[in-house]
Amino acid sequence: MIALLASIANILWTWHTKSQSAATDRVQKIEDNLDRLEARQLSLEGEFKHLPTKEDVGALRIQLETVLGMIGRQESEITSMGRVVNRIDDYLREKA
Repeated sequence: MIALLASIANILWTWHTKSQSAATDRVQKIEDNLDRLEARQLSLEGEFKHLPTKEDVGALRIQLETVLGMIGRQESEITSMGRVVNRIDDYLREKA
């Protein structure tokens, strides 16, 4: 009778420790996943610090529009200078 009770107690103890071990393993896996996710989040946050903000893009757009306007004015001035040079060239060719 004592051997039977000891055997049952041993079975219960083994079942209890295995269930605790399985639960501990699951908790450890979850903690490992959380650690990896946290490391990944920190890495991404570090990368995002280098990206331009909405304000930076807006300021860049304004500067680009200014530069394009300046280029447009220079283009029209160069075109008019080209016409003057062509007229001078035509005049000099006629004289020669």
